[in-house]
Amino acid sequence: MFVVIYEPETDVVLYSRRMGPNERMDERVFADMIANRYGQKIAEPDGYIPNCSGDIRVEFRPSKNNSVHIWGGQSFYFKDLEEPCA
Repeated sequence: MFVVIYEPETDVVLYSRRMGPNERMDERVFADMIANRYGQKIAEPDGYIPNCSGDIRVEFRPSKNNSVHIWGGQSFYFKDLEEPCA
């Protein structure tokens, strides 16, 4: 199984590797890793995020280059670092 993380808007792959035999398929762990790499945080979802939208998409695939056969996946938004005006 492979983990593939990409930007849905551009299809740019940010991270891809074969998973270890006992490694958990936890989308949030991988999303947090990428967010940290870019100095970001993942926004807590406040509703449904449409499939393949958001800032990043984490997918688990039997082969890394086959985007048709996906075991599971989840999209995430980066947390807005700007505080809303009061």
